[in-house]
Parts: sequence; C-alpha cells; structure tokens
Amino acid sequence: MSVRVAVVGIDGCGKSSIIARLRRESVDREIMPITCPDFHETPNAPMYELSRQLKAIGEAADAVGNAVVKAATLYLRMTLYGPVEDFFLGTYRPGVLICERHPLIETLVYGPVYRRLARAARRRPDELETILAAAEQRVPGARAGLRYWQALQGGRTGIGSDIWTVIDEVAGILDSGTAGAVPRLAEVYRTRLPDTVLWLDTPVEEAVRRLVERGGGREIHESARYLTGLREGYLGIGSELQQHCPGVRFERIANADADGSEEVIARCLAATREPAAP
Repeated sequence: MSVRVAVVGIDGCGKSSIIARLRRESVDREIMPITCPDFHETPNAPMYELSRQLKAIGEAADAVGNAVVKAATLYLRMTLYGPVEDFFLGTYRPGVLICERHPLIETLVYGPVYRRLARAARRRPDELETILAAAEQRVPGARAGLRYWQALQGGRTGIGSDIWTVIDEVAGILDSGTAGAVPRLAEVYRTRLPDTVLWLDTPVEEAVRRLVERGGGREIHESARYLTGLREGYLGIGSELQQHCPGVRFERIANADADGSEEVIARCLAATREPAAP
C-alpha cells in the first residue's frame, strides 16, 4: 500500500519548489508528487481540462475581489482530488504519493478564513457572468465545465448546487469540529487523511516577501493579516489531528528554504521506509 504524504503551509512557504524538486528526483516512480488543486500541473494527471477551467474561474474571481465565487471554485477544484488520487495510486502504484496541499487539511485551515472573507463581502450575483466571461476568454469551455461539474457534485454530495451558498455549506460542516468534519469531508473529497503531514512553517513576513518577489496576480487571502490567520490555522489543526486522529503524523518544519528545504526533501524520501497507516 502506498504511503501518502501532504506538504502544506501558507502561500509563499515553498511548497511548489519542494514538489518541483521531488518531481525531478523521482524518476523511478517510487515517489510520485502531485499538485492540489492545480491538478493540470501534474504530468499525466486526469481531469486536466476541467482543472484548468475551474482555476481560470477562480482567478477571474480574484481579479474582481469576489471571495464567494473564489471560495466556491476552490471547493469544486478540490472535489477533483479523489478521482486524481485513485488514478495515480491505481495506475502507477508509487511507494509514496506526495501531494502539494491536501483537500482535507486545506479545508480545515482555509475554510474559516474564506468564511470571514465571504461574510465581509457583498454578494453580487450579477458579477458571476462577468467572472465567467473573463474565464471563458482565457480557457474556452470554463462556463460549461463549471456548471456540469457543479451539478454532478451537488447531486453526489448535496453541496454546491448554488455557487453562492457553497461557502456556507462547507462552513456548516466545519462547525461540527475537526472530529465531526473529517469523516464528512473525506466523503465529499473521496479520500482520507494523509499518513504524514509536513507543515512548512514559514514566518508570515518572509512568505509575503516571497509572494511580492514572485509577482503576478495575488489571491484574495494573500495579505499579512489573512496569512497570519492561516498560519494559526495550521498550528491549531496540528494539535487537533494529534488529538482526534492519532494515526496521522503531523510534523512542523520551521522556516523552509524557498528553493526547497533539504530537510523536507529528506523527510519525504524517508517516508518510503515508513509503513502506511492501516
């Protein structure tokens, strides 16, 4: 059975660099790195076009500052996780599947932050068409892709039939606490908690500096204020998982190097020698 490792942390902590290095160094497929929720950035991943379409809608929502649509598309993107994970585990059978982010962990951490962002925002249903039109220009088929997948997932999980209520429905799950939310989210995302979570704990000031240097469009939550809340969220979830999910290893790696911490690389490689959780 494959060991499943999640590399997590606030934006700017170095996750992408770690995954890129692991991808270059895992030519024997004993280790297979994948990216969540940008599944289209993973070589040979299924759901490629839908992943691109949903991301384009989220980026269009970011551009106009619409936190409600952004949160909804993040959720829908993460519902791709189960089918993608099943494909790689069943097709390649890697010793270790290493994921940049994980839907269960990220929903527990990012969910409360996006709930606050959505509550502070004015809901603008008329803006959805503007967002979809902008996404359609960048990735043709984005509008149809969203609506079809949204309908499928709404029918399967009871969540997401209305894009304006997705964040409230997910928040309702989180209100049950970690012990109650994990089984429900596992059903929604068609997965389970990873065997090991590696938290790259980077100071918020350093993360913001890296994001500024990276340039490009910034996501709605990428401010010192919200990144601080996210860091606190990872700290809290680590304690919660240790209390309610003792089979999950949650390890903090302080101030990981932006170019790919040697400690993180070594820790990921060491996972090949650890038994998977039953």
